[in-house]
Amino acid sequence: MEPKFWQERWARNQIGFHLPEVNPYLQRHWPRLALAEGTKVLVPLCGKSLDLMWLASHGHRVMGVELSEQAVEARAHASDQPAGGLHGVPG
Repeated sequence: MEPKFWQERWARNQIGFHLPEVNPYLQRHWPRLALAEGTKVLVPLCGKSLDLMWLASHGHRVMGVELSEQAVEARAHASDQPAGGLHGVPG
């Protein structure tokens, strides 16, 4: 899919793919990986997912990458993290 597709979805708030809770499959299957605390985890196209905070709460160093600036802003507004914890790179 083209970047424009995702930009338009966020612009129209057509984000039915977003879950209002941590992904239950992640919660169920992540422990099987048995990763050490401090392991770096990349979450591509993370949107405003709560999965990042869940992974961080389990001791991982998490980096989310997102195409849509609107998604990043939504995540920043929903987060109880200090603003310095979220960084945007103009695209």
